[in-house]
Amino acid sequence: RYTYGKPVKGTVTVPCLSLSYWTNKRNITTTLEINGSVNVTCNKRMLQSLSADQLWHQGDSDYTEPIEIIAVVTESLTGISHNSSTILFPKQSDYFIEFLDYSRVIKPSLNFIATLKVTRPDSSQLSAADRQSLVTVTAQQTGLLPGEPATSHLENEAAERNLTVQVLNYTVPESGIIDVEFPVLPGTKTLRVQAEFLSSSTDIAVYDVFSSPSQTYLQVDTKSQDIKAGKPFELSIASNKPVREFHYLVLSKEQIMAFGTMSGDSFTLTAENSWAPSACILVFYVDELGVVVNDVLSLPIQPVLDDKIKISWSKDKVKPSEKVSLQISTTEPGSLIGLAVVDKSTKLLGESSDITKDTVSHELDLYSTAQYFPLVRGFFGVFQKCSLWVSTDAILEEEEKEDFLYGGMIPIEDDYGAGLPKGKNGPPDLSNLYVRTHFPETWLWVDTRTSSGTDTTLEVTAPDTITSWVASAFVISEQGGLGVTTAPVELEAFQPFFLYLNLPYSVVRGEQFIVEVNIFNYLKEEAEVTVILDMNEAFEIILTSNEVNATGNQESVSVPSEDGKTLQFPIRPKQLGEIPIRVTATSSAASDAVLQTVLVKAEGVEQTYSQTVLLDLTGNKPQAVTPCKSFSCCCFCSVVPFTMTFCLAGDLLGPSIHGLAGLIQMPYGCGEQNMINFAPNVYVLQYLTKTRQLREDIKAKAVSYMRKGYQRELLFQRDDGSFSAFGNQDPSGSTWLSAFVLRCFLQARPFTDIDPEVLQDTARWIVRHQGLDGEFHEPGRVLHTDLQGGTSNPVALTAYVMSSLLGFPDKQHAYVIKSATNYLEDKLEEGIGDNYTLAIVAYALSWAKSTKAKEALNALNQRAEHQGEFLFWVTAASELSDSWQPPSVDIELAAYALLSHFYQDRLVEGIPIMKWLSHQRNHLGGFSSTQDTVVALQALSLFATLTAVGRTELAVRVSAPAWSSPETFSIDSRNRFLLQSKEIAPAQPVTLTVAAEGTGFAVFQLNVLYNTKQPEQRLGAALNPEAFDLNVDVKDDKDDTNHLTVTVCTRYLAPGTAPSSGMVLLEVGLLSGFSVPPGSIPLNHRVKKVEQDNGKVSLYLDSLNETQLCVDVPAVRDFKVANLQDASVSVVDYYEPRRRAVRSYHSAVLQSISPCDLC
Repeated sequence: RYTYGKPVKGTVTVPCLSLSYWTNKRNITTTLEINGSVNVTCNKRMLQSLSADQLWHQGDSDYTEPIEIIAVVTESLTGISHNSSTILFPKQSDYFIEFLDYSRVIKPSLNFIATLKVTRPDSSQLSAADRQSLVTVTAQQTGLLPGEPATSHLENEAAERNLTVQVLNYTVPESGIIDVEFPVLPGTKTLRVQAEFLSSSTDIAVYDVFSSPSQTYLQVDTKSQDIKAGKPFELSIASNKPVREFHYLVLSKEQIMAFGTMSGDSFTLTAENSWAPSACILVFYVDELGVVVNDVLSLPIQPVLDDKIKISWSKDKVKPSEKVSLQISTTEPGSLIGLAVVDKSTKLLGESSDITKDTVSHELDLYSTAQYFPLVRGFFGVFQKCSLWVSTDAILEEEEKEDFLYGGMIPIEDDYGAGLPKGKNGPPDLSNLYVRTHFPETWLWVDTRTSSGTDTTLEVTAPDTITSWVASAFVISEQGGLGVTTAPVELEAFQPFFLYLNLPYSVVRGEQFIVEVNIFNYLKEEAEVTVILDMNEAFEIILTSNEVNATGNQESVSVPSEDGKTLQFPIRPKQLGEIPIRVTATSSAASDAVLQTVLVKAEGVEQTYSQTVLLDLTGNKPQAVTPCKSFSCCCFCSVVPFTMTFCLAGDLLGPSIHGLAGLIQMPYGCGEQNMINFAPNVYVLQYLTKTRQLREDIKAKAVSYMRKGYQRELLFQRDDGSFSAFGNQDPSGSTWLSAFVLRCFLQARPFTDIDPEVLQDTARWIVRHQGLDGEFHEPGRVLHTDLQGGTSNPVALTAYVMSSLLGFPDKQHAYVIKSATNYLEDKLEEGIGDNYTLAIVAYALSWAKSTKAKEALNALNQRAEHQGEFLFWVTAASELSDSWQPPSVDIELAAYALLSHFYQDRLVEGIPIMKWLSHQRNHLGGFSSTQDTVVALQALSLFATLTAVGRTELAVRVSAPAWSSPETFSIDSRNRFLLQSKEIAPAQPVTLTVAAEGTGFAVFQLNVLYNTKQPEQRLGAALNPEAFDLNVDVKDDKDDTNHLTVTVCTRYLAPGTAPSSGMVLLEVGLLSGFSVPPGSIPLNHRVKKVEQDNGKVSLYLDSLNETQLCVDVPAVRDFKVANLQDASVSVVDYYEPRRRAVRSYHSAVLQSISPCDLC
């Protein structure tokens, strides 16, 4: 069915596959027409034929293997296919009987307790007629262990005489659950229990006797099922000796939740939410001889979450753009409510992010500290099962050390692990026709509070999508804690006549595509529909030779009731950027109009180029810039038409503040890269707070980004407190990444809530990786090769980690920091040859107020490069740069040097470094990668606090030879953070002159966005040897133009000394109209993560070495695009983007396809 509830028409193909691990999969495939639903039969004979060659069960004519059934539904209107699958286990019997739980050890003289369940094979309950039959339970008890030899013939006969058989009959209740209980005889060492119901049976065996030298036993049990918080449940106590009173403890998550002393053979407890997900109930007493006698019962506890919040729509159905109310009821005033309303179709694509009872229970399970002891054989083990250590002067008997008497392996029970917790007429008037334009995937994602009452109402307007909207919510209150909605509440947004456009997200200039218009008619009568594609200057209709006099943008069609039709309009885009596609459908009964956009991108590979000028007119008197600053941009070779923009801000950090939402052009799917969403916001807030310029709008934006970044970063924290690129998926935490995250979190505490436990856990893990000499080592994957690679590895890493620990207040890690400081001072004395390492050591020692800090910075400054008003450093990586931007490591180095000047109050010396860093910013306000952006913004923000301008009154004029008059901009204290920009006509070469007068400071930047047809060419110096070998092969088929496979092979060419790269990003651009099915690229030890977004697939690789890595990227056509242009593949060292290789590819088969071939 569609998400708005109507049936889908088309065909369904259903293959039945045998899940055999011994031979190749065989299948039986059926194809049928479908209209919402259809019955498909796969009978027993067909199933058995799938496994006919399985020799090992040929004697069993009833045996059939598990079967996977896959349903692939292809919609007749669009040809779009979706699939679903399930696995069936063919029944071997008419009934299914199993032991849900039973005693794992024998306690002589007490009852053996078990729970039995009888159902149909499909887990349905038995009928009343079925329940007329009895369940027969046969118990055999003997004094010998299995495999234990008799020492004599007489002993063997005695053992046979001591074999006790007991037969019990039980009626089956409606639930199918039976409580089995019978006494265990003294001396019993082995117990076998068989349960039979008609033709079905099951059996279990218990071989272990509870160890009690005093032969005293205690047993606690409950008949209660599905124990919920707030509901009382009864526990029964049994002992083979009189008990005057006993004590009990309730433990959960290593905390005592309840305790008490009781007498009698039963007592009642009421579970609380804090007991979830499981509680360990420990009962014990001390007998007259001073011996501790105890027993334990583990119970799953269901938290009560669903009675604290209720949500409901004021209507069950609405039309698109209609107003509707969402009522929210809670149990406590002042409650915080989180609400999400999303398109139902998004939930069909994969996992949901809703907070539900199941997700809460799952999260609680992750915090459970209960230890799993399959067999508790003694009193001491009972305490251990509850994670208790006991200090007592009573006698606590330990388990007897039994010799294994079995000749072979210890028998393992079939259900090993079950001991875990239980469980109007005439033409229509189109003058007021509403055009549907708003099609979000997420409608509402808000948090709100109830005021003095417990209810609140949201008045909202439904989006334009024809779908069902799914609302879910949670509530947090002071008294009630957490509550979640019982089940999502749906709102159907529907109208009986509507259009649906099937359009690609983007195409490349030169390509043509089909505007596919689907008309759905759920009116009572057939509709004669006229469909018009509104023309504009952005595209043109493609007409065939026999359609020259036709009206290509209008067609008529009859659409039957309860059916749909598809029309196709081939078009050719004429402009770059987003082009509007508006389609109107009219009939005598109803009309609809839809407006969507398609992005037209330039061909080739996108590149950027930026130049920056700092306009410094600080001082008390107004002045003019003399001479004027001029830009001259070199020729863009092999470049397709491009765009030029200049921008202006009245603050050193202005461009970065404007670009906080996306400072670099890189994805951020791992633990380090995600910090680009967090750390820069900290430094912006620090700067604006110290200079008293913080506005509420900037603060709200920055804090919002920080909160999101913080929550996302916690996904990458491992169970041991460390952080790594992919969290628990990695074999070890990363010292470097943990230190990076710790540093940023510590700096963020004045602006947002940071869990102190997160900080302490991370710090403890880091400290454990410090050696006796003070150096820190890296047990995890080397991510940042310039910091972690080479012979200076421990020195740079130690300086990096030490600078993170310095962020703790009150000298919490004084000894660790002192030890690291001594280590760095010793290494400085020995001599540090690498500029980068020396820079980070100087930074760490400067922050720590080391007596050697000045010496380190002086040594670093002696190695600096001087170029006009700039001061900077170069590294070996500088040879790799063929871009206007220097390598990332050079930017990092300069940033650490600037920070050192800041901490040593050497501000005048630092100004040339600040100027150089400011000139390296990209058009987004960042730099190249996460690390250089974070460190450079930290340095610029700290330095800018000491050089901030008090008053700004500037007039800036920008002129060019081809302009009739200059552009004038005003900057004052009210708009100094506003990034003023203007797009200018591209020219080669371009010359701009910038002049300013007044008082203050401004940053002027020229940004050029252009595309190269040859991806290996760059703006700037001659091309250096590539860091990666990269080959792309396309496997296509002229008989199947809807599928192709792109095979990408790459390896590291090892420039320099590093045998392998750091983390690598492999980005595969897809041909227009194609996508990669989810899960089709498998993850492994090298491919750690796969993301897909708007026509590009990003693969995160741990690293690359000289061994070639090949990846197959299967692509499937989603949209009809013709005359396909090339796509590109790039492989990039994430931490040094200058190390990269780019190739373009195309499909010879698909490149020759015209729009007519697709209609």
